[in-house]
Amino acid sequence: RDAEGRLREAQARENSRLFGAPHVAIVTTDAALGTYGAVDCGAYVAAFMLAAKALGVACIAQAALASHSPFVRAHFGIPNDRRILCGISFGYEDEAHPANSFRTSRAPLAEVADWRA
Repeated sequence: RDAEGRLREAQARENSRLFGAPHVAIVTTDAALGTYGAVDCGAYVAAFMLAAKALGVACIAQAALASHSPFVRAHFGIPNDRRILCGISFGYEDEAHPANSFRTSRAPLAEVADWRA
């Protein structure tokens, strides 16, 4: 196995461990709301994460939890009429942990937005 594959597996394990966070919020929406419910939840996730940061609480959104919906649903007793969108793991950051120094790059605005008059 190559180094990239080992890193990917390690990252998947950390997702399953909720990155060691002591708390997780499972974000769901009424399945009947479809895309509209998902969009509303996206706004909620952004607001939650900004508020947490303002209070000194670190958090990470985890869309990967949605790919394990049957397990998450069974573990937390989430009814079938709820769509599981993501989790938000949160707690106080261990600044010394190597994972907390990892930063991703962002695409330039011109690559992700098309401005038209």
